Amino acid sequence: MDLELRGKSVLITGGASGIGFAAAQAFAREGARVALLDWNAQTLGQATDALRATGAQVIGVEVDVSSAAQVDAAHARVIETFGGIDAAFNNAGIGPAFRPVEEVSEDEWDRVIAVNLKGIWLCVRAQMRHMKPRGSGSIVCTTSNVAFAGAPGAVAYVAAKHGIVGIVRTAALELATTGVRINAVAPGAVHSAIGKDRPAVIDPYPDALIRQGLPIGRWGQPSEIADAVLWLSSPRASLALGETLVMDGGFLAQ
Repeated sequence: MDLELRGKSVLITGGASGIGFAAAQAFAREGARVALLDWNAQTLGQATDALRATGAQVIGVEVDVSSAAQVDAAHARVIETFGGIDAAFNNAGIGPAFRPVEEVSEDEWDRVIAVNLKGIWLCVRAQMRHMKPRGSGSIVCTTSNVAFAGAPGAVAYVAAKHGIVGIVRTAALELATTGVRINAVAPGAVHSAIGKDRPAVIDPYPDALIRQGLPIGRWGQPSEIADAVLWLSSPRASLALGETLVMDGGFLAQ
């Protein structure tokens, strides 16, 4: 199936590793031009070089998505370089501290909310400001299956992921007649940087249902989430607006 992404300009936050980089590779294979946005300069440079080695047209932009000034400046640079942004994948995020609610510090709460929730809003804001006057564009945000379930020990993370669904639904209604679409993808357990960190953390609730095996019998791969992102970003998903596509191996079906 032709996803009609060839020549399109795509912005990806958290694009230097995990799901973000898998999406970048997938967009590049479709012939899209890719802007990788990430806070880690070293990883960003490696990812940018790796994509360029495949012949892809790519730029890397260092950014902290919790900073409005940095987010706006990064979007301005991508627009200047590529002439516009046709699709955006807001994927940057950090993992939870794994502490009971009463033990979470204010600093821990603020950092997770700043990156995982405020960061999504800042990026969506910048993208809507650019796309609405153009009358076209697609935005996809990464939330999580815990946007529809609790996860003991991860209160700030869960609150942020619930909030992303609210941002997407609200923005979708505002964008409904503009030619711009926004949706979300909700992974479950995926082999990514955040996922790999989990075993090293002392989990206060190791027996919680959400920590147990998935019905599909395995964790997901970043490339599987990337495939969903590409479809949502493409004209093939023209009727999808304000939706959250859950990709969690059947966990929420239980």
